[in-house]
Amino acid sequence: MKFQKYISEFENYLISNNSSKATIKSYTRTITQLLKFLNKYPTDIVEKDIEKFKLYAIQIKKYDNNTLVPKYCAINAFMQFLKKPIKLKPPKKRVKNKIPLTVDEIKQLFQASEDDFRDNAILKVLYYSQIRRSELSNLNVEDIDFERQKIRINKGKGNQYDEINIHPDALRAIANYLKVRELPQTEHKNALFLSIERKRIGRTDISTTIKKYAYKAGITKRVYPHLFRISSITHMAEKGLNLEEIRMQSRHKKYDTLQSYVQMSNKHIKNAYMKSMDLYNDSKKHKTEAEPRITSNNPSDIKIQLANKLARGEITPEMYLQVISSLKDSFETEGVYSYQ
Repeated sequence: MKFQKYISEFENYLISNNSSKATIKSYTRTITQLLKFLNKYPTDIVEKDIEKFKLYAIQIKKYDNNTLVPKYCAINAFMQFLKKPIKLKPPKKRVKNKIPLTVDEIKQLFQASEDDFRDNAILKVLYYSQIRRSELSNLNVEDIDFERQKIRINKGKGNQYDEINIHPDALRAIANYLKVRELPQTEHKNALFLSIERKRIGRTDISTTIKKYAYKAGITKRVYPHLFRISSITHMAEKGLNLEEIRMQSRHKKYDTLQSYVQMSNKHIKNAYMKSMDLYNDSKKHKTEAEPRITSNNPSDIKIQLANKLARGEITPEMYLQVISSLKDSFETEGVYSYQ
């Protein structure tokens, strides 16, 4: 391609400005499209040429505002790289559906994908870790720390990483997938999730996978990768985590951005209101019915019962640890431990 020299130099310019891998890929793709359309050397581009490309993008390609915004930003960056006084004003983005998936819908997606270990692991990692689609694609096998229950996220800016918590349910799904994971192509040997061609999974494959199971689960709302992040953050807020706890896990830099993710349902708000306004609330009457009942006079018997329930998947590791830690106090105060 006769414009490759300019594309390569622009790519180096973006790298020097600490742009992410995703941004570099998106911007260079747009500039390649621009130069092919104009068929002019970048040094000869004038403002009228950019206006022609705008009409082409809107009238011929029929790009919506959400697609145009990153393209305009790419052109602005390229003009800045060329030191040309041309700047486009990006259109306003159309606000997409941010109605989170309910907990039941998340469970339905997990159930619908349980026969495919790779897809089940993809859905669970997206939900439990709140990572973005590009971050999921970039995951390597060595980024998963099963012992510490941590996952390492490449920020897409060189060797910069974040480390966050990952739920045991997601770790189990990853472990099941790794047992059947095909031998990857040599250049993709470290990739955690592989495509059917045994290459690192791409963005389109991730989106297609999600849509497939949304349809299979009978979910009619629009389901897309970032909705898992929105849903998980909302569910953490509904469970009572404060903004700082959620921010640390979701890796948001600003609170105002984080708050836009929290989309609590009217049902949750009503239940929270009723509970907070109940002046005669007796906490003993409101214990979670879903938790297992264990009654015994022997601490050793209780521990054995709990361990068996944990092994069978009837209780979570968190519930097991919570009961064990409170076991001593319960016997000291009541003489008998009753957990229900």
